[in-house]
Amino acid sequence: MPELELYNVIWLFVVIFMLHDFEEIITVEKWAKAKGKKVKLHNNWIRSKIWSLWNISSYTFAKRDIFIFLFMAIITFIKALYLESYWSSVLFVSFLIFVLLHNLIHILQTLIIRAYTPGLYTAILLVTPYTVYILYRLRDASLI
Repeated sequence: MPELELYNVIWLFVVIFMLHDFEEIITVEKWAKAKGKKVKLHNNWIRSKIWSLWNISSYTFAKRDIFIFLFMAIITFIKALYLESYWSSVLFVSFLIFVLLHNLIHILQTLIIRAYTPGLYTAILLVTPYTVYILYRLRDASLI
């Protein structure tokens, strides 16, 4: 099987990340209704903060996510446009590291509240492996 061109690998990240956002948008409202009592039952600060992040409607979550999507799309566009530029690599890799931290937060939230949190599955199965793959491809192309 032929390897994707780096340009295409970078653009495919937008699709992979949006699948993650879709999982969050689709599940957030139902999750909040189902898990609210369990999360609020343990009256501690960290669970309250987690609850405040996820206790919103899908519509509100989608409105918030549009800004993340636009930010990510602009950074990806810049990287694709200036593929071999050092500054575009710094910008893009910084965003990829942010995404990996975001995925780690999904895992930590799940461990803290001892229940699935919206976006967990795609964070683990799609976004994290693909982000690591992009970092590998950038390193292999001597762009980081």
